Amino acid sequence: MNDVDVVLWDIGQVLYESPFERFDELEDRTGMPRGTLPRGPFVPEGDAEYDRVDSGERDEPEYWRDIEDLARQTVPGLHLYDALRELGWEGRGRPVVVGLLADIPKRYRQAVLTNDATKFLGEGWKGTWEYAGYFERIVDSLDIGVRKPDPASYTAAVEALGADPARVLFIDDLTANVEGARAAGLQAFRFDTTDPAASVAALRELLGV
Repeated sequence: MNDVDVVLWDIGQVLYESPFERFDELEDRTGMPRGTLPRGPFVPEGDAEYDRVDSGERDEPEYWRDIEDLARQTVPGLHLYDALRELGWEGRGRPVVVGLLADIPKRYRQAVLTNDATKFLGEGWKGTWEYAGYFERIVDSLDIGVRKPDPASYTAAVEALGADPARVLFIDDLTANVEGARAAGLQAFRFDTTDPAASVAALRELLGV
């Protein structure tokens, strides 16, 4: 793809399995009945509240706080992010995505733009992150003071990279974040977490890798 210099990645549900995909494990470990927590886009009937998050109609952190409140009805005092970290994220990257990360640097620069990955990966995660070697820059909302899909977040990432926004391809699982990137002048691709293989195949074709 001769009009892209940088591939800019979200981390969350793109590189790693989503929390939804690990809720069976979390429920079993904490004693919650299976199906207590919503499964977002992974259920045939859909999740209206998650759809609102995807479209940008609802605040994403608020959505996860509501899930935590739901979990606490069965497990008082549970902290959702802490419980997910205890399950462990290391080595849980999507193999099909990690394979693409390894191939992209042969042709493009790579960087990360994430909304507070500390919640999932823990304090100081950037210093020990298993996938850091694939990226020349990691831009976190905690560091820049603004979250996706605010256009200022994408501008901050592009400026940190010294890149032309029109030559940056941003990848994220939320439609609102993808549209935010386009509003900031970037190219963008929506990653389907329910079919990572198809998304990676489309990206490989798009990027020629």
